[in-house]
Amino acid sequence: MEIRSPSNFFALLNLQPGDSLFLTEHSPLDIVPGTDGLIASAEATQIITHRLIHSAEDFYEEREAQAARVQLRLTGVGRVRRISSSYQMGSPLELEVDQVKYCDAR
Repeated sequence: MEIRSPSNFFALLNLQPGDSLFLTEHSPLDIVPGTDGLIASAEATQIITHRLIHSAEDFYEEREAQAARVQLRLTGVGRVRRISSSYQMGSPLELEVDQVKYCDAR
């Protein structure tokens, strides 16, 4: 998976193989107890740089963008039990997550 979002990028900078991640479609400020998502284990991480060059007859622009690549192993489905730390840009949101071993029929 390639991560380009600044908040997620900075959170992955210190990720080590074997660390657990909770993946959800919700933004950090929208995560509350009961939020569902996937639990994964980090297999490998890599910081990469994309270089983009745009030019015309009288115009030249060069940009660089960094992204984090992370290889994940799915370990299960989870639900947030408790939020352990408040959200701050540049640091991971720490959660207590219970693994869900059944499905609710709704």
